[in-house]
Amino acid sequence: MKHSLGSLALLLIILAGCNSAPVPPAPTKEAISFTNTVVSLTFDDGDADNYAVRSVLAGNNLYATFYVVSGFTNSNGYMTDDQLRDLYNDGNEIGGHTLSHTNLETVNGAELEREVCQDRSNLVSYGFEVTSFAYPFGHYTDEARQIVMDCGYGNARGVSDGPEAVPSVDAYGLRAMPYIVSDTRFPKMVRYVTEVENNGGGWAIFVFHHVCDGCDQYAIKPEIFSEFAQWLGAQQSNGLVVKTVGEVMGEK
Repeated sequence: MKHSLGSLALLLIILAGCNSAPVPPAPTKEAISFTNTVVSLTFDDGDADNYAVRSVLAGNNLYATFYVVSGFTNSNGYMTDDQLRDLYNDGNEIGGHTLSHTNLETVNGAELEREVCQDRSNLVSYGFEVTSFAYPFGHYTDEARQIVMDCGYGNARGVSDGPEAVPSVDAYGLRAMPYIVSDTRFPKMVRYVTEVENNGGGWAIFVFHHVCDGCDQYAIKPEIFSEFAQWLGAQQSNGLVVKTVGEVMGEK
């Protein structure tokens, strides 16, 4: 019996030694140096939950472009003009996104002009310098494009076919990265940026809508946006440039 107990004790000591083997360190991300990559963070519609990113942007030395549907401003679910003014005074850009989020392929003539021009007039009346526009759904016609130009915008963004070149190929057809949606994760957004750099550089324009946890298909979770913002902020010391659309276009 004594022999058995001694053997058992020896076995337990050996097993304990195996279990206490050092755990290998977690892999670390390779440092990246950026030489020719620009990132713009854009938010469409003026949703109320977008205001929550204000502190995240400021805390990471970042500035974004907010494309606002001015006909929805101050209504339920959308930012107020005071909140937009806070963002603008922080150094963020306020851009146009039509008066009522109208698909510009479905209107023409006076109605098309009202959607684009009245929207810009409303935003200017709040005290904003407004030079950037985003086509709702990314849809537009030749007439709509011309109206955007005639109403005083210096550029207009779509929603696909990115990255864009610097300088841009078409100021009124800026190409964006794929929509950020509810299942988009932090590593994917990082990959969008690093792939642009690895492919020779360019302009990665990100399109965000809601910032919330599960409130909409076109939403990013606040914690994921914060993680991405922190990464972008840190990468600026590695050569990454983060600017508003107007800044990249030389209009700010």
